[in-house]
Amino acid sequence: MNSEPMVRTIKRFGLTLLVCWFVPSSCVAVSLGLMGALQALTAEPTAFPGDPPIADMLLEVALCGWLFILIGFCGFFVARHEADPIVRLWRRVLPPLTVVSLLALSPTVAQVGGRHFGGWRHLKSLLRENEARVQQMIGRTEGSLSEEERERVRAWFLKHPVSLRFESEPEPVRIQLMHSTPPYVGVDFGRGRNAVFDPVTMQCLYAD
Repeated sequence: MNSEPMVRTIKRFGLTLLVCWFVPSSCVAVSLGLMGALQALTAEPTAFPGDPPIADMLLEVALCGWLFILIGFCGFFVARHEADPIVRLWRRVLPPLTVVSLLALSPTVAQVGGRHFGGWRHLKSLLRENEARVQQMIGRTEGSLSEEERERVRAWFLKHPVSLRFESEPEPVRIQLMHSTPPYVGVDFGRGRNAVFDPVTMQCLYAD
């Protein structure tokens, strides 16, 4: 049985998929680059993540976009020996666009990633420590707090205030109970500004 026609059909189908992936991948890379450039131009350097937490949301969108592009790259590497024009076009267009998007979003990545160093590292440690304390006080690691549990935890924080100083903030920021569901504790930056972070990744989950 001659399998050559079947092989050609499979290759043709694969290249068709590559074409279908190429256009949206290019659009995703360009869009990420533009969003990163806009964020870098408009963002104000501050310890407070803002309302809404734009950098955190942009990073989540970027990770999804880069994953989409990466899937296409896997197909490209499978077809890397093909002489088809779409393969050559992919090689010339997608890698530079992806690199540009990475460079444009590098300030956003640095902004969120920087929360694991310096004063933010201390804040992360306090958040994890006090999250564990709340879990110990209620006797579990998840679930919603009852009214009695909320009052008990609030009373503890009033009696044992937890704070630290950021260089960019005129007053010390405070760790407080903010949510009835995990993560329970958040940060009061003062002047009515509050934020809740994932105690592991330090991505901002909520800010106002």
